[in-house]
Amino acid sequence: MSLLRNAILVAVTACLVAYLPGYFKKPPPIVVHGKVAKGFEPVLQQFRKNFESGTDTRYGGSALAVYHKGKKIVDVWGGFADVESNVEWREDTMTVVFSATKGIASICIAMLVDRGLLDYDKPVSEYWPEFAQKGKGKVTVRQLMEHKAGLTLMAPPGMNIDTLSDVARAGELMATAETQWEIDGVKHGYHALTFGPLTNELLRRVDPQHRTMGQFFAEEIAKPLGGLDFHIGLPLDQKYRVARLIEGKIGRLWGLDDPQIRQMTLHFLRTSYFSNIQKNQESILTNMASFNNPYFQAVELPSANGIGTARAVAKIYGVLAAGGVDPETKTKLMSKERIDAFMNASTITTDEVLGLDLAHTLGMVTTKYVVNGSIMGFGHEGAGGQKAWADPENQIGFSFISSAMSPYTHNGDIRSQDLTEILYECLRKEKLI
Repeated sequence: MSLLRNAILVAVTACLVAYLPGYFKKPPPIVVHGKVAKGFEPVLQQFRKNFESGTDTRYGGSALAVYHKGKKIVDVWGGFADVESNVEWREDTMTVVFSATKGIASICIAMLVDRGLLDYDKPVSEYWPEFAQKGKGKVTVRQLMEHKAGLTLMAPPGMNIDTLSDVARAGELMATAETQWEIDGVKHGYHALTFGPLTNELLRRVDPQHRTMGQFFAEEIAKPLGGLDFHIGLPLDQKYRVARLIEGKIGRLWGLDDPQIRQMTLHFLRTSYFSNIQKNQESILTNMASFNNPYFQAVELPSANGIGTARAVAKIYGVLAAGGVDPETKTKLMSKERIDAFMNASTITTDEVLGLDLAHTLGMVTTKYVVNGSIMGFGHEGAGGQKAWADPENQIGFSFISSAMSPYTHNGDIRSQDLTEILYECLRKEKLI
């Protein structure tokens, strides 16, 4: 009996040592910095309010940037890059933007189309002959960009960080991949990770200098636009500026209070696509913490691990929203015709992987980014609450990023949604739209 009492005492003591200090630990202070243009003070106030109310967590950090007609009107950041080390989120802090990277990758591909080096309606195999293996010869560039190629699984013998680090080798393997459904130009399913090595190799084959997407982005977008702080493949010596990703405890019941999350969860349980992707790619990612690995952050994966500041991402979308030419540097990214093509939304049908009704248009999601209005735009979200988009009609470029992971998706994260609504209220009040 005494042995049992001792065991219980040890267990209770262990629990008290592990959890009791947290009840007495003082929460981190609210830290918010940055600037807004005159008339946009309510946006900054809401950004701070998110931390005060617990809508955003003090244990992580977030940043918001907005451009209007090519000029920065909001640039704010707050919270902690690493609360355990007492490192505040700084002006130059970067974070992983997950699938928001797909939007940047789609811009790179569109630039090559604009230059006449690619045609969306020609077969991928015309530019990358080996891709024709396993019956993929007729898959078009458009189908690849719009997640209609059925290539949701990494090719055997599988991928890992080392393989993905070699873009040519990753492309060689992906050329042997088999489609998961019959390609009809309509059926689509989210190419969560595979979008990265597929688009990277396509770009490398088409670019006259045979650059990788990370190199192309750095030389054709980041440098000409004044040295943007965004990377597809982070240099190891810049790791110290990257915020540590944390489970943000944003929302309730792991997001199940959101009907979209419930819909996705039920779809995952009823179908095998998502579970097959998890099994197929577990050698690359075990959980979200994998993205904190500096060696993985150095990999060029244009589908998931772009790393940068909100300021850099908003700048890119701001240039596109302003017509494709940066008013500050006079750099032209692409033609207005090419930008307008992103707004020609594809037919919305149910995504085979996600179970949501949506459509990707040339790699972008074209949708209403202001829920309580009719503002249409194009862009791409990322896991954890990352948001990046352009509103061409009102010439707005927007980016919200966070290291505190939220479970919500597709306009479900209240942090960025509240900020967006208030932003447009300010724009209307200032008679800027």
